[in-house]
Amino acid sequence: MIDLDSDPYHLLGKFVVTFQHLEDCIKEIISLLVQAKDEEMVFILMNELDNSARLKTVDVLFQRFTSIRSDGAKEDNTNFHQLITKLLKLGVRRNEIVHSNYYNWTTANGEIGLLRQNSKLRASKGTREKSEEELLPKDLWKDLGDLNNAYGQLESYRLKIIDWV
Repeated sequence: MIDLDSDPYHLLGKFVVTFQHLEDCIKEIISLLVQAKDEEMVFILMNELDNSARLKTVDVLFQRFTSIRSDGAKEDNTNFHQLITKLLKLGVRRNEIVHSNYYNWTTANGEIGLLRQNSKLRASKGTREKSEEELLPKDLWKDLGDLNNAYGQLESYRLKIIDWV
């Protein structure tokens, strides 16, 4: 029987699905900030923005929203911006995870993991850069922990915005 808590493929899938929930939360926060009467309008707009553009948009919208609604939001603005910076980094990590090739890999100690390989074209240099990463379940659990922590912080802002509205 496979232990799903240590199966690297299961953990990869869990990371991807959790990231999708985080993206849905961003869309909902944007809808709350713009106080859209028709959420479908927000979702139409959000479908045209990539994750990075959505995060930059929600950051600016939050700053604007708090400047209109509250005098004492400086700390919230700073903390929210720091959270968005973390989310941007997690988005880069998500892209690395989703757009890589994977191979079964076993350490010298017999631990089962994955070998992640990816390459990017660097047109300015006229080269293709290859990257490789050895992933054990503990590494994927760390990624999941970082993602869940950021998601929890984002959820607390979502609830705060609902209170403000």
